[in-house]
Amino acid sequence: MVKPPKIVVIGAGSAIFGLGAMATIIRSERMRGAELALVDINEPALETMTRLAEILNAAWGAGMTIRGTTNRREVLRDADFVIVSVQVGDRETVWEMDWQIPLRYGVRQPYAENGGPGSIAHTARNMPLMLDIAYDMEELCPNAWYLNLTNPLIRLTWGVARYTSIKVLGLCHQLLWGYAMAGAVLADRWDIPVPPGFHVHTNADNMPNFIPVARAALEHLDIKAAGINHFSWAYEVRDRHTGEDLYPLLRDQWFNHYRRDFEPLTRETFEIFGLLPTPGDAHLCEFLPWVTDPTTKPWEKYHLTPQDWEGNRRRRARRRALAESIVRGEVAVEELRDLWKHDILEEPVVDIMTAIHYNDNLYLQQLNIPNNGGLIPNLPPDAIVEVPGVISALGVQGLGMPPLPEGIAELCRRELELSSLVVEAAVHGDRQLLLQALLLDHMITDIDTARAIMRDFLTEFADYLPQFS
Repeated sequence: MVKPPKIVVIGAGSAIFGLGAMATIIRSERMRGAELALVDINEPALETMTRLAEILNAAWGAGMTIRGTTNRREVLRDADFVIVSVQVGDRETVWEMDWQIPLRYGVRQPYAENGGPGSIAHTARNMPLMLDIAYDMEELCPNAWYLNLTNPLIRLTWGVARYTSIKVLGLCHQLLWGYAMAGAVLADRWDIPVPPGFHVHTNADNMPNFIPVARAALEHLDIKAAGINHFSWAYEVRDRHTGEDLYPLLRDQWFNHYRRDFEPLTRETFEIFGLLPTPGDAHLCEFLPWVTDPTTKPWEKYHLTPQDWEGNRRRRARRRALAESIVRGEVAVEELRDLWKHDILEEPVVDIMTAIHYNDNLYLQQLNIPNNGGLIPNLPPDAIVEVPGVISALGVQGLGMPPLPEGIAELCRRELELSSLVVEAAVHGDRQLLLQALLLDHMITDIDTARAIMRDFLTEFADYLPQFS
């Protein structure tokens, strides 16, 4: 009989990620008897989550061994899985600075998380911690899986894959946005209720509108997509139950009969390049070179708005209050049985761990792994690509996909070449490479502007950038 796994969650105190991940793990029948270690440097948040884990463990009869600590090395030894969702610096504060600093010099980023100059700072802040976790794993649990949920997902996952021997898998739920868009356009086919003025922007306050449409679409559609994280493309769109190819209907409905103001950047990109980009306008805009021109102001035409940082703060406060109210006994633990009702997206982490540990054969639609063997033949062989795959005791096996259409492939290659350079700059603290990376970013068109942005990043984030000191 296989012994239950040892799981370490780093970033467990997070009200956004930790609450949902912990509840999903503890409620799982397959995880009964597992050892669960929660790690966070925020002691009050960690204390709340550890106490909540103990309450859920008792209420749901999970039979787990629960431990909370601020020192990951105390619990990493002999771990089977290390789940990492961390941020260096206050999440909303540094994200807003990533957006504001380039704006001082006339560079208006549409989003500033995974693409644009802000994403370069985002990578550099988090890379040392991501690698330090992996180095500890090499010493204490060299056979464990590193499950990364931290953005920029391509770059941080690539850093771990390139500079350590640890098995790393990047995880994201962005394909849900592709489902939600296709489900909205084809809603009449299945009587899916779609709110008036529906859109799929990722702002926290939009989640109550987004989630029901996405869930309904998952019931009726099967989308096979590949590319790179937050920039994947649908190869197939089919009826989940009949297997019917719905791509022709989706194209006709969207281009000829649906609202022209629905995800207009996605619509236009879809029409020009022939495949549906799956992330929705809010993330798609990070990777396209024609959305930042200060003269034409395309963000106005496409209704592109920055992240709602205050909305994110409100969401964190709501989730923290939910956790604290359960710990105080004011809210029943059963509230966490259905995470969707609290606008918490269900991550596939538990399914992945059980598939690997107990040799299930799990098909998963969205895996971020090295392009070894040419899973997408016309993308770089060592890059982190996003493909569907099968997970079992053999590990993670990506499915080989056909080549991307060449125009799309070139857009992906540009981002991957830039990301590779950003990884090198962030790992080595190389200012020359950092400047080169900024100049390769399509949002920057002037050398002096790049130098000024780099100077401000290095000055204002100095406490978070030890590799550049």
